[in-house]
Amino acid sequence: MNMERLDGENSGEDMGQDKTAQSIPVPPAPGDSGSIATITAGDHARKIPAQPATIQKQPAAPQKQPVIVQKIFLDLLVPSPFNSRKFRPESSVQNMVQSLAAHGQREALRVYPGEGERQGKYEIVSGVTRFLAARILDWESLDVIIDPDLNPHDPLSLIRLSRIYNDTAAETDMDHAATIADLEEQGYGQEAIMVAMGINSSRKLLKLRAFGELPQAIFAIAAQNPDKITAEFAEILKNAVSTLGADKVTLLADELVKENLSTRKLIRHIKAEQRKIENKPTRSTRERAALIHFGDTKIGNLCLMRHPNSARRKVQLEVHLPDDVAGNFFVELENLIQRMKEQW
Repeated sequence: MNMERLDGENSGEDMGQDKTAQSIPVPPAPGDSGSIATITAGDHARKIPAQPATIQKQPAAPQKQPVIVQKIFLDLLVPSPFNSRKFRPESSVQNMVQSLAAHGQREALRVYPGEGERQGKYEIVSGVTRFLAARILDWESLDVIIDPDLNPHDPLSLIRLSRIYNDTAAETDMDHAATIADLEEQGYGQEAIMVAMGINSSRKLLKLRAFGELPQAIFAIAAQNPDKITAEFAEILKNAVSTLGADKVTLLADELVKENLSTRKLIRHIKAEQRKIENKPTRSTRERAALIHFGDTKIGNLCLMRHPNSARRKVQLEVHLPDDVAGNFFVELENLIQRMKEQW
């Protein structure tokens, strides 16, 4: 794991250098008594006592504050809402648990003092996975750097710096989508968001917004697998919901993750499901049913069926009778139907 950059270290300045201005005497020119200097102004000349010439050194550039690593209790740390990493699969956190348990903390968290409701807390812009792992291990504190470059009143700057510091793992499209949603909620426009996020295409921004339109069950699958479900997959799944329904698309999202489907294969699966729906024959549903017995022997069924998309009903009768009984039964049934027609 790479160590995080520590601003202000190895600045190249000599820490022991005297930065106060110094005066260097300049000796008089040869043949000059040193007592009188002549300065001409217009047509007049006046004589003043000679002063030792001085050279004023330019003041040194202000030095960055030294980076100080200090320990802060875990109950005083909270993830910043402007941390660019939003989703951490459980596997990533567990890997960090094993790393901290085996090797200890190697990198300090980057934090800034909280304000308002978070007064007294320190908000993490880099190192949330280490923070979550440390809580699982019941650690009391972590090494942190309170970064003076982090301005809590400038969310765009916080996100830019967080993206720089969080360089141990690539950000996912889900991370970007959640960050964009947060910035839009803060009132930032599309252009400012695209600059802060390094997005150069409005089409990409539109795809990222598809995550926010996914049904909750599909979003949950994406949140646990942010490295597998990209913005392109999210847009395909979102569009499929209108024709296949949320339940069927949830199954497809699960299959996408388990089988590592490509976008082309996912689209083929969606089209196959859509064809099934288009070619599916209309089927009636059974509302009521009764078994017909002769003694202890079942001889038939009587069912009341509802036709799809209709208020009409259908009566189905199937019965197995001996020849002589069947003839009489048929006649009785015809008479029943005739009486019903008269009543209608």
